[in-house]
Amino acid sequence: MNDNYKNEFAKSANKHMYIGMVNESTLKKEGGPLIVKNSEGIYLTSYENEKFIDGISGMYFRNVGHGRKEIAKAIYEQISTVSMNVYAGITQKSVELAKKLSDITPGDLEKTFFCQGGSEANESSLKLAQAFHVRNGEKGRFKVISRNGSYHGSTYGTMWLGGHPGFPRTDYQPPPANLIHVRQPDYYRRDYPKQSTEEFTNECIKEIEDKILFHGPETISCFIGEPVSQPLGGVVPPENYWTMVRELCDKYGIILIFDEVITGFGRIGEWFGSNLFDVQPDIMSFAKGITSGYFPLGGSISTKKISSAFDGDPSNTWSHMYTYSAHPGGVAAGLKNLEIIEQENLIQNAKDRGNQLFERLSEIKNKRRIVGDNRGIGLLQGLELVKDKETKEHFDPSLQINQILTHKLKNRGIWIRVPAFILPVAPPLTSTAAQIDHICNAIDESIEELEKELE
Repeated sequence: MNDNYKNEFAKSANKHMYIGMVNESTLKKEGGPLIVKNSEGIYLTSYENEKFIDGISGMYFRNVGHGRKEIAKAIYEQISTVSMNVYAGITQKSVELAKKLSDITPGDLEKTFFCQGGSEANESSLKLAQAFHVRNGEKGRFKVISRNGSYHGSTYGTMWLGGHPGFPRTDYQPPPANLIHVRQPDYYRRDYPKQSTEEFTNECIKEIEDKILFHGPETISCFIGEPVSQPLGGVVPPENYWTMVRELCDKYGIILIFDEVITGFGRIGEWFGSNLFDVQPDIMSFAKGITSGYFPLGGSISTKKISSAFDGDPSNTWSHMYTYSAHPGGVAAGLKNLEIIEQENLIQNAKDRGNQLFERLSEIKNKRRIVGDNRGIGLLQGLELVKDKETKEHFDPSLQINQILTHKLKNRGIWIRVPAFILPVAPPLTSTAAQIDHICNAIDESIEELEKELE
């Protein structure tokens, strides 16, 4: 085509669609958005028959890989029989999936509310926590503690819970008045070079407790966090961080919510991040990997302690629902997806390939001057890009280092859009050793090329 667009679909999409987190002008320079014609395994094929490795599993959700016809078949068979729920009515598959979640989640998490995705799941978890306090006569508990550098969704209620470096919130002021922010337990960004992990952890916990006491424990509803935080490349907190947070929550009667939207269902080499740290939350949010993105589905699962607060008189009922909660197609996809994860031992593969990936990214960090740190676990990892390794200063955003790297990776057949100063790496759980090496070789070559251009 003579106007820079690769094909008519790319041109039409740029005119008629808002493409997430990128504008029309930027996409036009790139020939329009990627039009995916086919996908199989960890690969995407474009309308022009270009082949790319899906380096971040769509948006951290394609755990079992692309092209799973058995999941598509399960969805079709379900909605061919029952396509939608009715008030106070659900399908057999939704019951089976809720029971399965009770079986595989840690501790005594047992009762699930289904929704359509991660943002809604976290909104639901926040509402569930506050409603629990109300049922227990503590209406004053409405404040939420969350962490800078986390991401919990894109709705008005969830977008202010953290601070994704690639998702500015300047258009959506003012922030909610009930939010309390504390630091991310990112040891790379510790207070001083010789600070031990124990000292760093104690500082993080002290800040949380100081904030609780300043605002008043009787005003705090919940603490929400991801066991491993994705926006900063997979921040794995010090070993006893979550144990100490759990103790604080118990001490002050605060509900602990784990956001496992990304970390859940095998991505970090365990069923859930909760398993990694041997800490059970009161409520767990989930989405993405439960269906590997084959159908929109998310939810919140809670302990009996939480759910029992809504029993008894009808006036105790939790006042919350969505039109498409427990959608028959979604729960059917979820059941088949979890079956694949178990049958193909994908959690162990994520652990094995994650160890390989961490070793390769460590090598890149050690030899590349603009890589300050590598971090993560399983197949949720990343590199932090810095201008100076000593000061850990980031590049001036006007240099558009992230866009340059995105383009270089694309030229090498890797589809990863690099946000701000983090290069994320999170391929499907089906990835092979050879594929991990291919991804890392492309990343290393791209960074090496960029470093030469910066000289």
